Amino acid sequence: MTRSRTSASLLRGAFGRGASLALRIATRARFAGTLVDIGAGTWVAWNSSIETGEGGRIVIGAGGEIHPYAQLLAYGGQIRIGKNCSVNPFCVLYGHGGLTIGNGVRIAAHVVVIPANHNAPTDGTPLNESGITARGIRIDDDVWIGAGARILDGVHIGARAIVGAGSVVTKSVPADATVAGVPARILRQR
Repeated sequence: MTRSRTSASLLRGAFGRGASLALRIATRARFAGTLVDIGAGTWVAWNSSIETGEGGRIVIGAGGEIHPYAQLLAYGGQIRIGKNCSVNPFCVLYGHGGLTIGNGVRIAAHVVVIPANHNAPTDGTPLNESGITARGIRIDDDVWIGAGARILDGVHIGARAIVGAGSVVTKSVPADATVAGVPARILRQR
């Protein structure tokens, strides 16, 4: 029987029993004096990008894991991640319009969450000058988001929902639903 281990636990294990405490201390020290609040026991890979910029704020709950090359970019908004969540490699989570993630959420590699959208100009104004709409995104507890999924502005994903790999979520997802596709649609409801 093979037991799988997260990369964070492998890293901790590679440096012995005391490494867990050392990694937690190093993680908290890395963000001291910033607008980033890291919960107890949370591991943030040194090569991840955690940026508040423009007055934004990032809060990550206890017992979480932010894996290598993940990017959390507040862009003046807020990113709030609950307890015991994992954000896997190469994910991009923006905070423009506010991003709230509940407890126990699993976000697979290459997921992009965008709580903002460019306004389409109608009067000849260049797109980069037409502003954005930012309604925000909420992801409830115990949600699993498959690799490469895209979650777009204004979406609410209910508790215990599953988002299939490669899906583009443009509308809210009810609790206990499994969705997949482009655009995502409900495949089953538990």
